[in-house]
Amino acid sequence: MAKKKDTKVVSKELTVEIAPIRDETPLFGGILPNPDKVLQSRGGTLALDTYEDLESDAHVRTVISKRKRAVTSREWVVNEADDTAEAKESAELLRRHMDKLDIDKATTGFLDAIMKGYSVGEVMWVREENEIRPAEIRFRKPQRFVFVDEGDGVEMRLLTMRDTYKGIPLPERKFIKFTFEPRYENPYGFALGNSLFWPVFFKRKGITFWLVFCDKYGSPTSVGKYPASATKSEKDALKAALQAIASDSGITIPEGMEVTLLEAARSGIDTYEKLVRYMDEQISEVVLGETGTTNQNTAGGSRARDEVGNEVRLETAKADADALCECLNNTLVKWIIELNMPGAPVPQLWRDFEEDEDLAQKADRDTKLGQAGVKFKKSYFVREYNLQEDDFDLAEPSAPIANQQPGKPINFAVPSQEEIADYLRKGLGMPRKLANPQTVVEEFVDDINPVELQKQAEGILAPIIKLIENGQSYEQIMTDLVETYDGLSFDALTKMLERAYFVAAVWGRLNAR
Repeated sequence: MAKKKDTKVVSKELTVEIAPIRDETPLFGGILPNPDKVLQSRGGTLALDTYEDLESDAHVRTVISKRKRAVTSREWVVNEADDTAEAKESAELLRRHMDKLDIDKATTGFLDAIMKGYSVGEVMWVREENEIRPAEIRFRKPQRFVFVDEGDGVEMRLLTMRDTYKGIPLPERKFIKFTFEPRYENPYGFALGNSLFWPVFFKRKGITFWLVFCDKYGSPTSVGKYPASATKSEKDALKAALQAIASDSGITIPEGMEVTLLEAARSGIDTYEKLVRYMDEQISEVVLGETGTTNQNTAGGSRARDEVGNEVRLETAKADADALCECLNNTLVKWIIELNMPGAPVPQLWRDFEEDEDLAQKADRDTKLGQAGVKFKKSYFVREYNLQEDDFDLAEPSAPIANQQPGKPINFAVPSQEEIADYLRKGLGMPRKLANPQTVVEEFVDDINPVELQKQAEGILAPIIKLIENGQSYEQIMTDLVETYDGLSFDALTKMLERAYFVAAVWGRLNAR
């Protein structure tokens, strides 16, 4: 039977762009206008200085800097494309180049796109030791660039003195454009300045009125009264006296005239302050997504609020870092490999946002595991708690042997067959390599007298168990042991306890059997 041919055909409509951006936005000579309505009312893209001026506000500058630092404070890492030797070599090449490039400074420059919608950096390449690397990224004003669509896609061009309308084409591997929150193929991005413009505007107006109010309230208005028969010269003299009140300690006025001070009403004195602080809250929410770390009006502290606010800021910072790293991976990182190792796997550059484990929580977890009978090696503490080998007095730190409660005996962990066999080998003088654990235990059990072993166990363990039952703490139990067995050295006491544990372990194994 003949095979049926694959008749799947992709229609032309599926591969052709039906709703390009040029059909949505009217073009003027092929130039895409910036759809930002705030900028359109102030001259279009050339009015981007409006958003730059917003950072002259102290609160805006503070929260924008905080958002940028949340990204640059994270260490950058380079991930290999795969496990091949060539991929590792290209990743090492990228690390060398990033070490010589001020990547944090470049990150801060690209993140200017947060306020303006997009940022443009010019890569300055240098040849060094048979390699071509980026020595510096110089940032240019975004309003110097326009976006032109002549039918085959949107192209960024540079406006020059020779061409102030469409600009000149840009060379390859030279300019990097980072777009903040691109929407609907809008190459200009969605500037945060658009959302900050009105809060800053109202805040500045509120401060202006607040200052006028403070001037009125701090310096009462002078009121001069003159009789109906006053001449012009007398009126001028009174006016001069009123003007002198603001600076002079004493004045003179013509006889028969009166000067009083008009106090400003106290009602509504905090209205302007509330307006200004409310606008600061709006600015914080727009930039950081939260107000807990910048709002000064919150009475008291709230750990839950601060933790939520920190999580929001971390999410925002990670989103900024991921978007920028994706842009750099598609441009700068790709160009470095193409210029130095053509055809090699392209590594990835990212910011590390993995949170360090809380040591307090880890220590609490390990304590509970130790109380449950888990034994930790010294290497575990060295690795997990970043300790040094010489931080330990003992060869191997041990976990607590019991979950101690006042008035209750210590619960020893049930020994394994291997542990019992080790004790038996030592007690019988058997080489470790001569017998397996099962054989050692069985031979010992066959030869042992259970009645005699029970007497021996009771004789050794009875005083120790009594001390443990009456003890209120680990320290008290150890003190009582030393006093009870006075004259024994620490080593002798340790051996006696080991012997007691050995007898108890074997007796428990026998009973279980």
